[in-house]
Amino acid sequence: MKDKHYASAVKEITLSVIAAVAAILGAVLVCEFTNLVPLFVGMVAVLVYMSFLAVYFSVRLSARAHGNQLPDKEDKGGDLTAFLLASPHPSALCDLKGTVLWYNDAFFVATGEGDLSHGVLLEDLCFTVDGDALPNDFKGLDLCTLNGELYIREKISMAKGGGCYLFVFREVSKWNSAVQRLDALQAAYENAQTAVAYIIIDNVEDQLQNIQEQFREATARVSDILRKWVAGMNGVIRSYERDKYIAFFRYDGLKKCVQNRFDVLDTIRSVRIGDQLPVTVSIGVSCIENGSLAEREALAQEAMDMALQRGGDQVVCRSETGIDFYGGKTKAIYKRANVRARTVGTQLIRLMENADNVLIMGHQNGDYDSFGACLGMARFALQHFDVDRVHIVINRADKNLRSCFEKAAEIPEYKEIFCDPSDAPAFVTPGTLLVIVDVNHLSHTECPKLVDLVETVAIIDHHTQSAAFEKKIALLYIEPSASSASELVAEILEQHLGAVGLEKQEAELMLSGILLDTKQLVRSTGTRTFGAARFLRGEGADPGETNELFKNDVADMRKQAQFLTNTMIYKEHIAIAVCVGNTDSSYRIIAAKAADSLLGGRGVRASFTLVTIGSKVHISARSDGTVNVAKILEELHGGGHFDAAGAQVDANEENIERLKRAIDKHYKNEE
Repeated sequence: MKDKHYASAVKEITLSVIAAVAAILGAVLVCEFTNLVPLFVGMVAVLVYMSFLAVYFSVRLSARAHGNQLPDKEDKGGDLTAFLLASPHPSALCDLKGTVLWYNDAFFVATGEGDLSHGVLLEDLCFTVDGDALPNDFKGLDLCTLNGELYIREKISMAKGGGCYLFVFREVSKWNSAVQRLDALQAAYENAQTAVAYIIIDNVEDQLQNIQEQFREATARVSDILRKWVAGMNGVIRSYERDKYIAFFRYDGLKKCVQNRFDVLDTIRSVRIGDQLPVTVSIGVSCIENGSLAEREALAQEAMDMALQRGGDQVVCRSETGIDFYGGKTKAIYKRANVRARTVGTQLIRLMENADNVLIMGHQNGDYDSFGACLGMARFALQHFDVDRVHIVINRADKNLRSCFEKAAEIPEYKEIFCDPSDAPAFVTPGTLLVIVDVNHLSHTECPKLVDLVETVAIIDHHTQSAAFEKKIALLYIEPSASSASELVAEILEQHLGAVGLEKQEAELMLSGILLDTKQLVRSTGTRTFGAARFLRGEGADPGETNELFKNDVADMRKQAQFLTNTMIYKEHIAIAVCVGNTDSSYRIIAAKAADSLLGGRGVRASFTLVTIGSKVHISARSDGTVNVAKILEELHGGGHFDAAGAQVDANEENIERLKRAIDKHYKNEE
């Protein structure tokens, strides 16, 4: 740019010198060939020279200040010209070749040019900048520099035929400042949004037994912790029922809670009842940007229900991006009372009274618990419907359930009750009731298509809920503290079965479901588990015959050995076993048994077994109660219980690494 100023100055000096020399030569020639006085001739020469300079600079000033007008064809009134001349934004008019035809004072100042009246090219004055090399705010913008300063360049056609273009330059510093102010306003608006939280102390009724005074003291301390926690976010909290609260606070307070992963759960967990039982709370939080306060309150209620269904001692947060879970470091508190089973049975009866028929199904690749719970629900439905209006949707070709089908075939009513998933849609009517057992992830059911076809759906499950439902569920009974789905169904039957009772084979198959999920009544059991087993024993279940279902043949033992010979230890106490070689659907059950076997190893706190069946890798996980394997497998879109879980993922070579990353993330969150 300095070289251009220098060249312009040299040009002007040269013209002045030439004009002076011409005046002197003219004066000498006049004096030589005339009789005029030299002094007079010299004065005339000076006047001519001064007149030349006056005319020259007058033309230059006129070209810049007065002659610098837009074409009259597009702006006959001169309003646009006056506006652009007064505009603080540099502006220049160029022809198709890019030659500057017109410019305003702001452009003259921005370029620092001494002379723009002699066909200067715009590309010689401004240089294009690659916006992709700058921060995201500049992506997609036409950027250039004028005299070293960054501008946004806007190109406007000024003639119908595209004969000339107007370029307007906006200084980036001012534009960026406006963007920053807008971002600040947006952030302030988001932070001022109101978050709604429901809070409940877990399992109050069970903990009140025999320790009422100690419990009141502990809950008073918890109430004080909650009030200080909400006050620290400049929010308000109110108790609307005994040991139940609702809180309101700003979104910036919620973001701080997310950053510290709701460490208030750890603070509350440190409160003990009689120096033994820890107090835990369940919290449901909602803050959606485009929702009303009433919608946020409803979503917060749903979030708290989900936290309770997942076993409590955790926070479920509903936001624009989805659902996030925090906490869940303790096993679900076991509930001694089974009042809920009576209520659920009554609701089921009402749904069946308004239904045309009933379809019952469990999860894909069913097991003894899923099969037994389906039979229990079928017996419940047969009290209200004829046999031809009740069907169990299940894969009848599943080799792992062959012994179950054989035992069920001994009951005359069950000869026509089973139907394959491909045939199930034919039984759907507008009044069909669909009962789903032992699974709450709708895409993992035996026939996911049925969920979309049937309007009225009921779910009975003992696994933690990992996602919100995409459709309305008429009856939702999820109890993570229960050992199995067969236990929950047995409790319902005990309350509502009547004098008909169960067939011996039904009772044995349901008992096998409880035995499977409790590892022969040694894991995840409580008084209600043994109560359900007692009920089934009273209905004719023979433990000896039930145990026959669990015996392995030599071939199964060989399959299980394939896992045990390919085992690695990760993080000193986690066993990961992989089955290699040819596999079939029977390996899914073998994988679960292998995970149980690995858990018996010295120092092993959790075990994971992986087997490829078709295009899927099946993962079974077990824990001794110190590692939440369900939370780990939720990262792989699986789930289950604190100490028993599973997942299915697409088969690829990175599954072991994905599992390790999920384990690492879980331990990082725990820390």
